[in-house]
Order: sequence, then structure tokens, then C-alpha cells
Amino acid sequence: MSEKARYLLVQYVTVARVPLAMVAAVVLYVARPLEWPSYVVVALLAVCELTDIFDGLLARRLGSSSRFGALFDPYCDSMSRLIIFFGLAARGLCPHWLFLVMALRDVSVAYIRIMYILSGKQPGARLSGKAKAWAQGLGALVLAGLWAFAETRGFGSHWAPTTVVILIALVTLWSLLDYFDAARQPKEA
Repeated sequence: MSEKARYLLVQYVTVARVPLAMVAAVVLYVARPLEWPSYVVVALLAVCELTDIFDGLLARRLGSSSRFGALFDPYCDSMSRLIIFFGLAARGLCPHWLFLVMALRDVSVAYIRIMYILSGKQPGARLSGKAKAWAQGLGALVLAGLWAFAETRGFGSHWAPTTVVILIALVTLWSLLDYFDAARQPKEA
């Protein structure tokens, strides 16, 4: 496999989560719990998260890591998760404010990465960013799974979805503050 083919394969795996998220959001909106389309939503969300795990591993294994890929991956992460959580909010499975918290964090971190680059720092991933990705990815799966495999009556008053939403919000806000704090630190010599 040529170097270009390896590079393109990694980028296709990365970008695949965006259309997968769009399909999941549309199916989520029209599906009903305990019917096969609701299970398809859960499967699509799982595949989205797997592409996030495997694109970086694949890039390293194929020797096709790149600066573009390092910036394109978080963009695709943001777009796919925002689409997914917009779909979850539209379906009433999470509050709309959670989508806004996520959008605030992702737009802010994108500009923080620009500040990193302009100040000569490397805009690498932070532990809080990885934790945020896990919280949002697993959180979306849990919210969709609770909905798909259970009756919707009482979904909003159940403690599990509320707990998941609060944890996602807290980890997302922590990540925002962590990136902001790191960006305002003076450049190391």
C-alpha cells in the first residue's frame, strides 16, 4: 500500500464518524424504543466511537501520522459528538443546555489551539480532553442504550440519565478550564 493510500485510509476512518453520526441522529429522531431502529442507533454510536479509537492507532501503525491528522481528528470528534448530542436533545434524551456546553467547550478549545500555535506551543491533546471524549462517547451510548432498551415512560425522571448528563457536563467544563489554563501559561524554555 502506498504512502498516499495509507494516509487517505486514516483520514477516511477519521471522517467516517461524521456521516455515521448524522445517520444516527436522523434514525434516533424517527425510531421508537424497543424496536430495531433504536438498536441501530446504539450500534452506529458504538461504531462512531470505535473510529475515534482506531484512527490514531491506525495512523501510528501505518506510519501516516500528520499535523493535518492531528488537527482534523479533534474537528471530526467535535462535529460527530455535537451532531449526536443535538439528536439526543431533539429526541428529549438529554437537555439542550448540554449541547450548548459541549459547543462552548469545542469552539473555545479550537481557538485555544490557535493561541497555542501562535505562541509557539504544540497544541497536543490533554488528559482532560481524553477524559471528555470518553465521558461524551460513553455517555451518548448510555443515554441511547437506556432509551433503546427500555420504555420511555419515566426516562426523564430516572436517576441514571440525569447522572450521565451531569457527569458529561462536569468533565466537559473541566476540560475547557484545563485547556484555557494551559494556554495562558508562559511558554517553556
